[in-house]
Amino acid sequence: MYLLSDSLQKVPGIGKTTAHQLAQLGINNILEFLLFVPNRYEDRSHIITIDLLQIEQIHTVKARVVSVDERFKAQKNKKLRITTAIIEDDTGRTKCIWFNNRFIKNNLKIGEEYFFAGNFGSYYNFTQPVVESVKLSTAHTGRLVPIYPQTTKLKQGNIRRWLKMIVDDLEEAEDGLVKDHQLLNITTALKQLHFPENEELVIKARERLAIEELLSLIDLSTKIKSSWQERRALASPAPLIHKFLKANLASIQDAIPSTVPFTLTNQQQQALFEILGDLTQPWPMNRLLVGDVGTGKTVVAGAAAWQMAQAGYNSALIAPTQILAEQHLQTFRNLFPKLNLTLLTSKTSKNSTKKTKNSTINTKSPTLFIGTHSVINRLDQINPTPALVIYDEQHRFGVSQRAISNQLTTKKQPHVLTMSATPIPRSYMLTIFSHLELSLITQSPFGPKETKSWFVPKNKHESAYQWLFEQLSENSDQKLAMVICPFINPSTEEGFQDIPSATNLYQQFSKRWSKLLKIVLLHGQQKPAIQEKVIAQLFNNEVDLLIATSIVEVGVDLPQANIMVIEGADRFGLASLHQLRGRVGRLGQDSYCLLFSSSNSAESKKRLGLFAKENDGLKLAEIDLKNRGPGNLFGLEQHGFETLRFASWNNATLIKKANDIYQSLTNPRQSQQYTFLFNQFCSNSKTDTNSTVQN
Repeated sequence: MYLLSDSLQKVPGIGKTTAHQLAQLGINNILEFLLFVPNRYEDRSHIITIDLLQIEQIHTVKARVVSVDERFKAQKNKKLRITTAIIEDDTGRTKCIWFNNRFIKNNLKIGEEYFFAGNFGSYYNFTQPVVESVKLSTAHTGRLVPIYPQTTKLKQGNIRRWLKMIVDDLEEAEDGLVKDHQLLNITTALKQLHFPENEELVIKARERLAIEELLSLIDLSTKIKSSWQERRALASPAPLIHKFLKANLASIQDAIPSTVPFTLTNQQQQALFEILGDLTQPWPMNRLLVGDVGTGKTVVAGAAAWQMAQAGYNSALIAPTQILAEQHLQTFRNLFPKLNLTLLTSKTSKNSTKKTKNSTINTKSPTLFIGTHSVINRLDQINPTPALVIYDEQHRFGVSQRAISNQLTTKKQPHVLTMSATPIPRSYMLTIFSHLELSLITQSPFGPKETKSWFVPKNKHESAYQWLFEQLSENSDQKLAMVICPFINPSTEEGFQDIPSATNLYQQFSKRWSKLLKIVLLHGQQKPAIQEKVIAQLFNNEVDLLIATSIVEVGVDLPQANIMVIEGADRFGLASLHQLRGRVGRLGQDSYCLLFSSSNSAESKKRLGLFAKENDGLKLAEIDLKNRGPGNLFGLEQHGFETLRFASWNNATLIKKANDIYQSLTNPRQSQQYTFLFNQFCSNSKTDTNSTVQN
């Protein structure tokens, strides 16, 4: 009888050398071996007679051995061993042939019956067939046969043989989920995963193990949230804020100063209500505010910072670029003129003295610090430490940058609000689990106007630019086109030479249209003075056509812009494409986005075609999730291949089922039948709850 915790060397045939080879794959005990998932299954279950064999098909026959012969053929400096056998059943005879198999001759007994499974080739014989004695329960023939990843020098036959011995004598585990949730017993699922009776049971086995895997992640998520809530917030201004929470939702408008010249939409009010509620808790807020471009996330975040200031506390808003930081500064000056504001970027740091840079930044009155990653690096120097930290455009920050507990020496933590127009898959998945709260804004203050988007094939690029020129030639003060390039200068890398660069396009369009249109260039390698001049021209509505890099993805708010062309669109992620498209049509005017691809791949065309049809940021996150997986939910990896063994991140039904099951378990970790796989999966996630509890 095998227990899941048993050593591998309990299995006959697995000695120290083999155990070491398996350990290099992370397989150290019986459970880990059972979780070594087959890549696929080969259907050898249909046993036919010899007279029905078909050329170039995989078949299984049950036949007697008539004769066995072995010979050697000279081949360069060595001999090739060739073993042949004649086999027969009641319908006829055929031949089997093996190369360099030194055991097969002695294993075949003349007159005895075996299963022979393999490809029946054009020479009317089996080549390298798998042979197995006729018995009730087989491992290699006469069934759906598991095929394992080729990640070890161990032979497929040996892996199957060892696993067959294990599952045939595996201790049956008590499993309370079976009766209440119509699932396979966990032991049965492990058996059917490797040696299924039919295809339907393979699906049920994987579903059972997927549920177990998701339960482990939900359990871990719950623990992380509990750990987060055990921390203390730097400030919880409950008395001041409670007055806005006790009345009806509409009274939340009173939480912002009268200098804000508009009424919040219903969803903005709901988001602010949820944020203010978090700020009154003794534990730090950890909330993601998702809102499509132009839905008004910034004013909601500003209202939260305003309330913290009214209660006497500093805040910090961290933007990915200096341009965006400076624009936020201007926006908040207009909306919250009585709020003390300080710009803190690498540029302002360079203008400071060395002594000032390394010393404490004391504030005489509550201040909102606005800046780039410089703010993250100097949070500990601000006195008092900001009690609220807001991340804008969260997909532009690395995970370790967003884990502000790494940046502070204080034991208490700031409240954390993260904003995004398109949540990256990792953040999207965190909202499915429990350790990140979600506020959602989908309503635009200007109504449901959508940017018309098209994927433009290469043979129509020139005509598309001609259309753009005609649009800009019409007399209108509310028109601006942007052409975005992935590179500043032409790339010399193989495969990238055909992608237009910003500098090249600027030169080309200047030669063609500069007498009729005002054309400017903007990119990150320009001197700050040039960038500031270009941005001033844009804000003063003095430009017709802007050629730029993705520097305008965030931070350049140009309401008159109505046309966006994205060169090399296949080089951008969906989040970046959505941000770029959001730069046009911000006044609700007719707007257009044209996608030019540098790739001819069908996958690229399909992806850009899907993007062109979808304007909803959350749905784009789901598409991105299917394409590249969620990243490590509890570690520092931001993206990469999907790491789940059984579950699928885009199977919302299964995730919901796992959540429902978890809620039905009063205390699952007290019951041994739930803990063994929980522990297994959780150990694989390499979680650090101290540094990655945030989004």
